[in-house]
Amino acid sequence: MKGERRNPTTVWLLTIATCGLYGFYWWYLVGNELKNYLGKEDLNPTMDLLISLVCGVYGILYLPIKYGPLIQEAQQRAGLADAEDKGMSHTMFMLLCYMGFKNMQEELNRVWEAGGGAPATF
Repeated sequence: MKGERRNPTTVWLLTIATCGLYGFYWWYLVGNELKNYLGKEDLNPTMDLLISLVCGVYGILYLPIKYGPLIQEAQQRAGLADAEDKGMSHTMFMLLCYMGFKNMQEELNRVWEAGGGAPATF
């Protein structure tokens, strides 16, 4: 099951316009898409959202580090040869005008466009 292609600039602008609230919602959506695509039952986007709402630093600093390798794994499963872990670089972008949302969505769009591998079944 593939995720939804989103316009990265729109994701970025909505996150800024809502003072980060859309970003929390976006993390929840992306978490569910990656959970379904990768078949990772241990991934809990609802818990990530709740912790982020209570402690914003968790969402700003930790989630990019957590989801970076998951995006990389999805890219590898989709057959993208240049898949690389973007986690730490996205953390730095997150601190600069929420640019991490835009960049991570661009990477996810590459996965959803590639179509490659089917989700794992366990």
